[in-house]
Amino acid sequence: MNKTVMRLILGIMLAGWMIIIFWFSNQPATESSEISGTISYRLVEDTDEIFNWGLTTDQIGNIAGNIEYPIRKAAHMTEYAILGWLAFAFSGTFEMRQKVHYIAALGFAFCYASTDEFHQLFIPGRSGQFTDVCIDTAGAAIGLLLLAILLKIGRRHCAKSAHTLQ
Repeated sequence: MNKTVMRLILGIMLAGWMIIIFWFSNQPATESSEISGTISYRLVEDTDEIFNWGLTTDQIGNIAGNIEYPIRKAAHMTEYAILGWLAFAFSGTFEMRQKVHYIAALGFAFCYASTDEFHQLFIPGRSGQFTDVCIDTAGAAIGLLLLAILLKIGRRHCAKSAHTLQ
C-alpha cells in the first residue's frame, strides 16, 4: 500500500479516535458519572458472582463507589494510550527517525489532552484540570512505552528468525 493511502487511512483513524474522546468529554458531569458508576457497579457485581462472595447490594454499591474514580482515570489513560498509538502510526508515515515519532506522538497527546480539558470548561458540571492533562499524557506515555517494548521484542524475534534461516 502506498504511503499516501496509508497516511490517509491512519489520519482518518486518528481523527475518528479524537472525535470519540471529544464525544465522551462533551457529556455533562451527571451523564458521565452515571456511566462510570454503572460500569463500576457491574464490575463489582460480576466479580461477586464469579467468586461467590455473597456481597449485599449495599456492599456492592460501597465498593463500586470506592473504585469509580480509579476506573474513570484508567479509562482516560486507555483512551490516550490508543491516541498515542494512532499518533505514532500516523507520524510513521513521514520521513523521520523513529525516536522522533515517540516524541511527536506524546506531544500530540499532551496538546490534545490540554484542548480537551479546556473544552470541558464549557460543559455543565465539568471542569478543566491540569492533573487530568497529566493523567491523560501519562496514559499516552505508558501506551507508547508498551508499544516500544513490543516493537523491540518483535524486531529481535524477526532478526532471530532471519538468522536461523541462513
